[in-house]
Amino acid sequence: MRLFLALMNGLLLIGYVWAEIQWPREFDGTIETTGTYTFDEGNSFNLDYYGQKSSVFHMVSKCTADVDEGGYLSVFMYNTRTSQPILFDEIECTEESSISYTNSNPYVFNEIYNIRVIGKPGYRFEIKVFSNMTDIEINDKGIGETLITVDRESHVIRSFYVSDEQINAIGTWSYVQVSAESNDTFAYDPDKNVMMDNSWTHGCGPGGSDDGERLVAKLIVTQTHEDLDNFFYNPDAAIEASMRLSFSCFGMITISNASLPALKRGQWVVGVTLDPGQNYTMQLKKNVKIRVTIETNHQYVERILIMLGVSLIGIVIPFIARVIFDAGNMDIFKQVQFKTWLSTLKDWAWRGNKGMSYLVALIAALLIVSAFQVVHARHYEMMRTGDRDLCYYNEKCYRPYGNHYDVSVNGLASNLPFMVHGVLLILYFSFAESYCKANGHEYYDYSLPYSFGFAFICEGFGSLIYHICPSQIIFQFDTLFMFVISLIMITAIYEGLAIRDKDVKYSRLANQKTLRPTKVFAFFVGPVYFFNFIGNLCSANQGLPTKVMIPFYVLFGLWWAGILCWLGYKHGLGPKCLDPKNLPEVEDKPGVDVDGVTRADFVEWMIKHNKVLKAVFFTLYCFVVIVGFVFAVLQKVAFSMFILGVLIIALVVMEVVHFMPVASLVVRHFHNLKVQVAKNCGTLSKHVLVLIGMIMFLLIGCVVIVVSLVFFVVFTTTDKSLDPWLSRESNNPCLLDSFYDSHDFWHLFASFGLMIMAMVVTTISKPCRDCYLVYMERTKEEISSDRATFGSVRTRPTSVSANQAVTATDM
Repeated sequence: MRLFLALMNGLLLIGYVWAEIQWPREFDGTIETTGTYTFDEGNSFNLDYYGQKSSVFHMVSKCTADVDEGGYLSVFMYNTRTSQPILFDEIECTEESSISYTNSNPYVFNEIYNIRVIGKPGYRFEIKVFSNMTDIEINDKGIGETLITVDRESHVIRSFYVSDEQINAIGTWSYVQVSAESNDTFAYDPDKNVMMDNSWTHGCGPGGSDDGERLVAKLIVTQTHEDLDNFFYNPDAAIEASMRLSFSCFGMITISNASLPALKRGQWVVGVTLDPGQNYTMQLKKNVKIRVTIETNHQYVERILIMLGVSLIGIVIPFIARVIFDAGNMDIFKQVQFKTWLSTLKDWAWRGNKGMSYLVALIAALLIVSAFQVVHARHYEMMRTGDRDLCYYNEKCYRPYGNHYDVSVNGLASNLPFMVHGVLLILYFSFAESYCKANGHEYYDYSLPYSFGFAFICEGFGSLIYHICPSQIIFQFDTLFMFVISLIMITAIYEGLAIRDKDVKYSRLANQKTLRPTKVFAFFVGPVYFFNFIGNLCSANQGLPTKVMIPFYVLFGLWWAGILCWLGYKHGLGPKCLDPKNLPEVEDKPGVDVDGVTRADFVEWMIKHNKVLKAVFFTLYCFVVIVGFVFAVLQKVAFSMFILGVLIIALVVMEVVHFMPVASLVVRHFHNLKVQVAKNCGTLSKHVLVLIGMIMFLLIGCVVIVVSLVFFVVFTTTDKSLDPWLSRESNNPCLLDSFYDSHDFWHLFASFGLMIMAMVVTTISKPCRDCYLVYMERTKEEISSDRATFGSVRTRPTSVSANQAVTATDM
């Protein structure tokens, strides 16, 4: 009987508690003459969720006055036992009903609470108090999920707990990630087990279609309820020791030992609210899945070493190029002693013409320091204010740098290929220069090849600094040395057709003067950097005034007009009175080049119509530049992409055109093929393999660059030209070993592709004139011997005489 009575009393108590906690609790009335209004004990309520660790109060207050007097109403929710207020709100009373929101600390429970209102007599008020359980239970796999619904009239708070055991388990290099995903395919159900729901698909919530209204929400992670109140009052306010961001489809915040707040034991609070800055045309609700993941066992050293090891594969590229393009000079190391190499390094600093290399190093020292100052200041601002919208990270593959720096370490490590390949190029060209020095060559200049290496290293550092805090305004530091690499390669191709100082031997093969490094930087690199910087300012969110941009566009257009005029002049499309003076005249014999090698009919036709062909291609290029300029002015394409695009087009066209004479020398060895196959198959096979190797080397370089561009454009992870919440919809998970994403593969493939192209350009630029003349003399003798042995030269439409074709395609 006693057991039965105890059971009945327990059921009655449970029923009483259940009746007590029906939400929301509503309070309304009018301020009395005393200026206060306190509800009686019958209106008290308690918070007891049967052992749940944490819950939260959410209070919505409305106030109305007969006239606008600028008065305020104070609302207190207090503990009836201790009289200590746990919630306070102050709201201005106007003729039109005004609304205010506030939230409690999610640690209070097992107490009784009531409401007290203080204000001017006659003020009318309505108060609603909501309460809900906020725990996100994390399972043994370190995952916890919950579904919520948020609208314009409410905010949602959830919390999770990180224990000492979990902190000890995750260690220095691991982290906790809090993600929010919105989807319109599920209905809110508090009892739904999201982790067992396989029907979840990533979406954008209500209005997710292109022609619908997008709902943007704000997400915050903190450890104090005061931060929540400030966040819900003004979601864009700077709140220290918290992290927040905006999202529509997806957003993720990573808590690590380097973040602010840093990862530590205790209760963490997640808040979600709709962006009050949006003017919604409809009253919509947004369904959101909040997911907490504890990541463990992320040791990055091995993954970084893998990237370093893959980068070192690039050491074979220069030697493969040497085998293909100059097999006769493979004894590069035979006559090069260590003492000679050290002497070359010493001379590099103290003597010789290294103007281009010096300028690249100087510009790098100045710009990289300035870039780091700007990027570090922006990253510090993100850390101080907690605004993760300032930096455009790929949140789905964000791997923080332990307890040292709150940046994505994979984005930094993926720039190793540029630095490694730059060092490898410099070392290789130092051995090549030592070879020239050991053999007593007089006419060699490796300033431009060395510049390739320095520019690669600088691009790696520039990209690394950019990825500390990626954004539209910082993007200029990532692309700057891409401009420099493209311009130096274009200059190097032109250098192969130009006459250097005291270059008497080579003068019979060239018809233009060389470009001075100071002119390249003064008229090309400097203006490109200036226009790229101002153009990115215009594309950034803050923009620039129209009165500033109009003169800028005019100046930018005039600069492009000048560059195109100069380009036409260098193509020989200008008046003859502007041609360089004091150039040696090359005796032109019909059908025969300067080395006495008979030209093919197709080559002869190209030489005859040389000026017309140049004019056609020049006109097409001008059209591309004009169209790109219009798109850049209309902000349909980023300034950086426009400038880099037209430079890459010019580089690719020049490289392919000037590669033809290099390959044609090998074709000249093919005469009477039937006789050659029968009598000298070995030598013929060698020439066939060299020709295939040349073509494959160039094609592989082009394919690798195309693959890198696919990773950069198609599989993009962010879009700095869009709003942060929209850019996050491009975030992609890691692809390799849960560490490197698609943008990291763009770094890897771009570095390998540019290294291959650098070796092709070096071959075209002929840095060692003596080596080139030896190569030409040997090739001429081999061709003459083959012609005398196997018959007359067989004319092929694709064969191009090396030296005359170089002159014919002078850029």
